[in-house]
Amino acid sequence: RIQILFELALHCDMTNFLVKSWARLLMCRPTHFDVIHKGHNAYMTMEEPVHKDLAMKQWEGVKRTFESIGAKVEEMKNEEGLVDQVFCANCAVVWGGKALVSSMVPPRREETPHALSWFKSRNFEVLDAREHNVYFEGCGDFAYNYDRKHAYLAYGYRSDKAAYDVCKDLLDFSGTEFHQLRLVSELCYHIDTAMLNLSQGHALIFPPAFDKPSLNLIKEIHGEDKIIEISEEDCVQNFVPNAIPLHHEDKHYIVAMAITPTLRHKLEEAGYTVILTPYQEFRKGGGSIRCSVLDIGI
Repeated sequence: RIQILFELALHCDMTNFLVKSWARLLMCRPTHFDVIHKGHNAYMTMEEPVHKDLAMKQWEGVKRTFESIGAKVEEMKNEEGLVDQVFCANCAVVWGGKALVSSMVPPRREETPHALSWFKSRNFEVLDAREHNVYFEGCGDFAYNYDRKHAYLAYGYRSDKAAYDVCKDLLDFSGTEFHQLRLVSELCYHIDTAMLNLSQGHALIFPPAFDKPSLNLIKEIHGEDKIIEISEEDCVQNFVPNAIPLHHEDKHYIVAMAITPTLRHKLEEAGYTVILTPYQEFRKGGGSIRCSVLDIGI
């Protein structure tokens, strides 16, 4: 087997060959989760308090779900006072064994030193985006097709347009086409609230989230037959783009907070198994399941 892999390495690009998306995950236990930064995004209205015991129960339910379908989950400690740290997708991009740690907008910049320490303690090659004078919110604004042949950096609300060049210069995108997308709806302030790339090549998108050139690019890359446009209800209320796609053994899963019957039927017809697990307490902070998970195996 080793000889076969060696021969393959001589004749093909190995960048994406041995890596499985969404198999090794990072989560941050919501010990200190709360919503206190009113207006930080369109969902942080603070009209309802966070029920912290329920939030913890929902988080643990999501973690158990991932583990039950084959994903390995590692945890980062939630430091006191860092109420948004549970949304650890924003803390970094992990790509090719490197961790590019975010340069987030206030009030979340205090999370960065803890993310740097976590990745260093686990022997990642660690890079600090703060050194490049850009705002960059990690996998909140970084996405990729399941086969990693295409990756995307979104800008418009939280990450700067210049963050694309920082990622391109610091990370190795050999074998991957790296694209830039522009977000234009405050309801979709990160790309992970607007688009979800699935394990059979489909893309769930909320078209009003993107400018026309970005939307056309997404359709061109995936092909019209692989694009599934979703309703405002599934985007804004159900946070479906913030679900997690998992491929385990011969099954293709989508782990989501909520979904309309129409979209669920469409996905099941396309060969996906939809698993719903409650996560509504975290929507009060403008996030859902994918905001709370970082893929650290890529």
